[in-house]
Amino acid sequence: MKIGIDASRYADNEATGVEWYSYHIINGLIEEAKNHDILLYSRKKLGIKGVQNKVLPAKRLWTLRTLSKEMKVNPPDVLFVPSHVLPLNLPKKSVIMIHDVAFKYLRKSYSFSQYHYLNWSTKFAVKNATKIIVPSEATGKDLVKFFKCPKEKIEVVYHGFTAPEVSDKEIDKVMKNSKVFKHFEITKDSPYILFVGRLESKKNLVRLVEAFDNFRKSHPEYRLILAGKRGVGFERLMKAVNRLKMANSVVMPGYVTEEEKAALYKYCKVFAFPSLYEGFGLPILEAFHYKKPVLSSHVSCLPEVAGDAACYIDPYDREVMTAGMERLVADKNFAKKLVHLGTERLKSFTWKKVAKQTLQIITK
Repeated sequence: MKIGIDASRYADNEATGVEWYSYHIINGLIEEAKNHDILLYSRKKLGIKGVQNKVLPAKRLWTLRTLSKEMKVNPPDVLFVPSHVLPLNLPKKSVIMIHDVAFKYLRKSYSFSQYHYLNWSTKFAVKNATKIIVPSEATGKDLVKFFKCPKEKIEVVYHGFTAPEVSDKEIDKVMKNSKVFKHFEITKDSPYILFVGRLESKKNLVRLVEAFDNFRKSHPEYRLILAGKRGVGFERLMKAVNRLKMANSVVMPGYVTEEEKAALYKYCKVFAFPSLYEGFGLPILEAFHYKKPVLSSHVSCLPEVAGDAACYIDPYDREVMTAGMERLVADKNFAKKLVHLGTERLKSFTWKKVAKQTLQIITK
């Protein structure tokens, strides 16, 4: 079988969730699909050995124009799209991963054009894809709820986790030399609560900052580190930090490298993930890997990912959020128990398992 894969988001220099998923699932499928011909479509040469790579250069509307034309002229037996958007022309079989429908819950977090494009592309996928893969039961239910997607079209495949290849020696080097740590004076002994992800409205960071402001009244030595690129709603976050006069207490280093992220995880006291909506929640698994107690929202798919290994909070209640921070810092036995449960839970999420399940769906 000839399997075409949209690899346009493979190996992004500043990868976030969707790019990392594309990277891992494509590598996994190449490894698992030895008896099939894989053809990767991309905007530029990817340099992956042992697999065909067709470069389709285009500056704008790559999926809707360029990939659509290729599907009309030279269709594979099946097309797999690791992100939200299908081309307009499709082969006889197509499979797409829809990561989430956050735009339906948090419309104000998206621009007018973003919302309508995501809404249209999701409707198109529900109508035209042969199968839709989702990373959680919650996302599958949302597709049925908002788009009347037939349940038989939906397949749930949880994301995997690969331990970052960052040694203790590399982490120590980063702690000494990285501008992130030198500029903000972060050391191994600095007590801080960490968040990792895009700094945008749906991550609920304004409430996190306000809850942290209350937490600091009894823990003035702590800082809050928000590591990630700026997104929609960042201005509101900055206004909250300035309003509360917390510029010295809330650290926002921007996008961090894998080595910097590993160092931040390794030495944080608590990992906080108060998101209002997620399709999966990979940072929770990263926190499990670094054996950190997790404070998580009890919404959408997050209980599916964290199981019984997190301290859950109502993301709309600042006092509950503050109390969660207090408990994870003060109750060492509780934090230790969550770390143990998280370490065990992490074993269930492997990219090899994801690739096998995905290949079965693609070739069925």
